[in-house]
Amino acid sequence: MTFFLQQLISGISIGAIYSLLAVGYALVYSVYNFTNWAFDAFMVTGAFAAFYAISLFFMPFWMAMVFSILVTSGLALTTEVVAYRPLRARQAPRLFMMISAMGASMAVVNIANLAFGGAFRKFPQVAEGSIRWGGVSIGRMDLFAAMFSFVVLALLWYFLERTKLGLGVRASALDMVTAGIMGINNNRIAVIIFGISGVLSAVAGVFYGVKYAVYPYLWTSEAPSLVPFELGLDAQGLEALATAFAALGIDQLLGPT
Repeated sequence: MTFFLQQLISGISIGAIYSLLAVGYALVYSVYNFTNWAFDAFMVTGAFAAFYAISLFFMPFWMAMVFSILVTSGLALTTEVVAYRPLRARQAPRLFMMISAMGASMAVVNIANLAFGGAFRKFPQVAEGSIRWGGVSIGRMDLFAAMFSFVVLALLWYFLERTKLGLGVRASALDMVTAGIMGINNNRIAVIIFGISGVLSAVAGVFYGVKYAVYPYLWTSEAPSLVPFELGLDAQGLEALATAFAALGIDQLLGPT
C-alpha cells in the first residue's frame, strides 16, 4: 500500500505538469482547430532559459522562472506572428497551419541542439529533501511543482471565466467569425492565447527539466500522448483538465520502469 501511495503521489506530480501542456494545446485547438506542434519547442526553450539563468547568471529559482516565462512567451508570440498569422489572414486550410507548426517546432529544437548540444543537463537542486508522511516520502520539488501547476491552472480558469478578455477567448472558441463581427479583435485574441501557451509551456518545461533533465528533445516523444486530451479540453470547460492530469499521471505510474 505504501508503494502504491508513493507512486500515486509521483504520478499526480508529473500529471500536474502534463495538464499544463494539455490545456496549452487545447486552447489553441479550441480556437484555431489545429494542433500546435510548436508547443514542445516552447517547452524546450523554457527549460533551457531557466537552466542557464540559474547555472550561468546565478538567478534564484523564482527569478529564473520569470525569465523563462518571458523568453518563452516572446517566442510563442513571435511564432504566432511569423508562422500562423499570415496563414490565418489568407484563410489557409488547417493542414497548412499544422505543417507550419511542425516546421517551427523542428527549427527551434534543432537550433537548440546545434547551439547547446544534445547532452543531458541536470538542474541545480532548488528544493532538496523530502517530507515524510506515514511511510510515504514526498519530494519537496514534486510537491512544489504540483502546487504551483494547480495555482497556474486556477488563475487561468479565473481569467477565462471571470474576465472580459477571457470571455472574448471563449467567444472566439465558439465562433471566431461571429466574434469578430461582434467587435472582438481576432489578432488580440491570438496574442492572448499564444501568450498563455508560452506561460504554460515555460512552467511545464522548467518543472519537467528539474524532475528529469534538460536536453533539446526532452518532449518530442511525449507530445503525441496529449493529442487525445486536446479533443476533450477546450476554453469552455477547463474543469475537464482533471481528466488530463489524472489519466496521464496514471499512465506515468503504470508505464514501464
